[in-house]
Amino acid sequence: MNATRMTRCATSSNVDSHRPPPHRRVAPRDLTCNPNLGIQLHPHCVPTQMSVEIKKHRVDGPDDTKLWELTSAFCKEWKNNTDALGARNILAAFYLLCLVARNSLEIFPADESWFEYIGRFLALYVRDTNTDTKERVRLSPYVTDLLESKATLKNKVTVRTLTEEAGPAGWAEMINTDCNKATKTKVPEIVSADDLSDPRLELVVMAAEYIKGHWVDAFHDTVTGHPFYGTGEGAAVGKCNLMSHRDFEKSGNGCLYWEGQYCDVVLLPTTRGEPNQPKVLTTIYAIVVLPKGEDNKPTDPEMMDKAAEEIQNNLPALRAVVEKNERSRVMLQMPRIKQKMTPVEITSDCRKIFPEKLMGQSMINGVTQVEKTTMGLGWQNSPMEVAAVYHATFLQVHETGFEAAAATAIVCYRSLGAADPDAIKFVTCTRGFLFFLAEMGPQPHVLYLSRVLDDTGLKDAPKAPEEEGGTISEHAYKSPEE
Repeated sequence: MNATRMTRCATSSNVDSHRPPPHRRVAPRDLTCNPNLGIQLHPHCVPTQMSVEIKKHRVDGPDDTKLWELTSAFCKEWKNNTDALGARNILAAFYLLCLVARNSLEIFPADESWFEYIGRFLALYVRDTNTDTKERVRLSPYVTDLLESKATLKNKVTVRTLTEEAGPAGWAEMINTDCNKATKTKVPEIVSADDLSDPRLELVVMAAEYIKGHWVDAFHDTVTGHPFYGTGEGAAVGKCNLMSHRDFEKSGNGCLYWEGQYCDVVLLPTTRGEPNQPKVLTTIYAIVVLPKGEDNKPTDPEMMDKAAEEIQNNLPALRAVVEKNERSRVMLQMPRIKQKMTPVEITSDCRKIFPEKLMGQSMINGVTQVEKTTMGLGWQNSPMEVAAVYHATFLQVHETGFEAAAATAIVCYRSLGAADPDAIKFVTCTRGFLFFLAEMGPQPHVLYLSRVLDDTGLKDAPKAPEEEGGTISEHAYKSPEE
């Protein structure tokens, strides 16, 4: 068995046991999104109406904030500094499961436009025969009809059969081939044969995606080997390649900027389009969050958490910045990033965020059927449960834009202060910071989050491709004493 994987505990299908948890991940904690946590907000910043507890998700809340609440809940749980989280991709996989199971749809917005992203691959992988009972398995007629009739699913969901002959190794190869292609090789694997070896396996739901964007205002100067001061008292000083908006005019005469009580926030608008082709403005923004603190010193971990909470609770303020589109006399300095996360199991996080009626035992009904030939009952509903959720991502940020990819596989078992207005403010991310990619259109939500706590994924992050970079100045860091 692969040394990086752990076998599933025979007495439980609900624990994260296939893979070890992400490196340096903290113990899970109770998840709340309560705006009344003692955070003092600026008078002009009104917090969103967040659910007191996501697991008891308020279904009568504003439809256009539901995705922000859900993706923010995942971001709050995610404490891994070496990898990015593809929050929207996780929701896409679960939304497909909710659609076919007719379960918990009320936690998602009625408007499905967010789900219609053309760069996403959706698939259902269904057993043909249960190896232990020898009963044949199929998708229910309801699901097959739904896939043919519903506009958001028709010709957009791939259905493949997990044949008894191919076995777990063949199933993993098929799923990973789809994943690798859908993410343009950025996420080559999402499941292993071990992940699919339990005889109770009946269904795998997968969502995989790839997105690429360009900054409206590229970074034109990079200092290689710049110190990165990390997070937490006594943190080791690492290295990063620090990109800069040093030229005020080249940076678009400043940045979209919001100042909270606990953080400075820069929003970077993006475009899409191939090199040397006209670019189209998108509603995706990078949200760079630098917690308050001293330059050339580590970020305080408590301030990092307060900054994350402040972002989650201030969607109206961020939307106002986007809608006004008024540049401030602020320029951004931030490191290149390259993070590639091998698959990790996030089942425990999902159980905290999604309702019990979706994540509990025998809660997935009407999706698959088994043929009860020995009892003469014909095709019967086969109740299932979510046994494991696997997630993998890729994130790269450079001078001209970003690339991001994510895949999620759901494995289901059958159930047994005021500044000088003329001064230019630099937001310099040479210590721990938060990097979001967020959809800021009519249905705002977080696409990706990276908690950058140390120089992992920074010091070796490559610069933008030559065909995209234009004129990028790159020079080695020199200490002030030199």
